[in-house]
Amino acid sequence: MNSYLWPDLIIVGGGSAKKADKFLPLLTVEIEVVAAQLENDAGIVGAALAALYAQPPADEPVEHTAQDTS
Repeated sequence: MNSYLWPDLIIVGGGSAKKADKFLPLLTVEIEVVAAQLENDAGIVGAALAALYAQPPADEPVEHTAQDTS
């Protein structure tokens, strides 16, 4: 078996995080696995942050906006 990833920590989010107390004790992996503090909202917050950081800095000019397309 080939291993390609060696994480130090796995964070479980989404609906699984809400039930973490039920399944985390059953895991038999050497890596630490924890539930996301934001539970089901973790993915939504992560996507929003990714979109925020993908925006150009405020001091850079923007060629067009969604409002310009109408």
